[in-house]
Amino acid sequence: MLLLNSFFTIADIAQQDEKTRVTVEINPQHPIFEGHFPGNPVVPGVCLIQMIRETLETIHQKKFRLTKADEIKFMNMVIPALNPKFTLEIQPRLKSENPFAFSIIVSDGTIVFIKMKVDFEEA
Repeated sequence: MLLLNSFFTIADIAQQDEKTRVTVEINPQHPIFEGHFPGNPVVPGVCLIQMIRETLETIHQKKFRLTKADEIKFMNMVIPALNPKFTLEIQPRLKSENPFAFSIIVSDGTIVFIKMKVDFEEA
C-alpha cells in the first residue's frame, strides 16, 4: 500500500445492505502537500483514486487494478485543513457482470468531492 497509514487512515468501515461507508482521515502533514501546493494544500486527484483503490483492497482483502472508468467527476477540491475527514460511499454496480464494478461517492456529508463509476479486476 502506497498511501494507507501514511497519507490517510481508515477511521471506520460500516456495511449497510449493499452499501459500504468508509470514513477516512487525511494526514495534513504528509510530504505530498509540500508540492501540491505549498501554502495552499489540496489533495491531488490521483491520490484520491489511489486512496479509493487501497480502501477497496482493504475491504476485499485482494489486490486490484483499475480497468475501466465510465465516469470520474471531480466536483470539489479536498482541502486537508477544511476537510481532513470524509466518507467513501461504495456500492456495487449490480447491472455489471464484473463483481468488482462500483459506484463511489466521496463526500464530507455536505460537499461532494468525487462521483465515479469504475471497474477493477484482481491484480
